[in-house]
Amino acid sequence: MNLSSFGALPFLWMGWSFFYPYFGFCEGAPFKQEDGITSNAERQSCWEIEEFTVQQECTRCDDYTKKTESECTFSGFVEKINCNHSGRVEYRSCRSATEEELKFWKFEGSMLSFGTVFAILVLFRQHTLDRRAEYKVLQQIEAI
Repeated sequence: MNLSSFGALPFLWMGWSFFYPYFGFCEGAPFKQEDGITSNAERQSCWEIEEFTVQQECTRCDDYTKKTESECTFSGFVEKINCNHSGRVEYRSCRSATEEELKFWKFEGSMLSFGTVFAILVLFRQHTLDRRAEYKVLQQIEAI
């Protein structure tokens, strides 16, 4: 067995895994504050850096809000957050539990439908192949 039968992929993987720690792709660089740029804590929403209470549960955004508010563009749902320390009121994107449940049951229903259709197709194909095999056996018996 020669090395060319394995292809180049294992050697590329070995080379990558050997040099990977030296590249530092997954290491986060510290945030550098430059002139005119706010700090990282000021860029974050208050609910990311402090405790908060939910004032309004996850609700659907209307069509206008989906286009204008950045929080609504991600999931189409938004909840109202009140930050405890700063007292700021902000909105954040969220996922509706009822919408997620509805998507789940739609997926389950479609998978059940596809499974049923393909099971019927498999049974039909198996029946067809059994008839062909039986016909060939009958032809061989008649030839004797």
